[in-house]
Amino acid sequence: MSATERDAPVPGGAAKLISCILPDDGTERCLLAWLRDQAGVNRANSVYCRGHSVLRESTARRGKLPEPALVRLVTIVVDAEAADALFERVYERAEIHRPGGGALFMTPLILATPFALPEGVANEAGELRE
Repeated sequence: MSATERDAPVPGGAAKLISCILPDDGTERCLLAWLRDQAGVNRANSVYCRGHSVLRESTARRGKLPEPALVRLVTIVVDAEAADALFERVYERAEIHRPGGGALFMTPLILATPFALPEGVANEAGELRE
């Protein structure tokens, strides 16, 4: 059994969901590229969201909501046994510790089905995936 086969996710195995709320400053694009190219994660997603008082303090007049800020929600599905290590690496890589850097949390999933991307499919930059 090769290292790749041994480390492959078990279909329907225990998994966790790592969620990041990040500022809309390009951090999420760098994080997604790093997850794909360096961490080997292919179960991640990013969406735009409107956030109220998520990344910075805001004030509003009585009875009114504060002005929303554009944020990115990045979700990552990872096998349960690898989740803690990836959680720490994502915290550092996304610079959550900086002021207004975002929020990071992890929740258990009942199950998650892994999938493999086909060989020879080009990434966004056009280079082929090996």
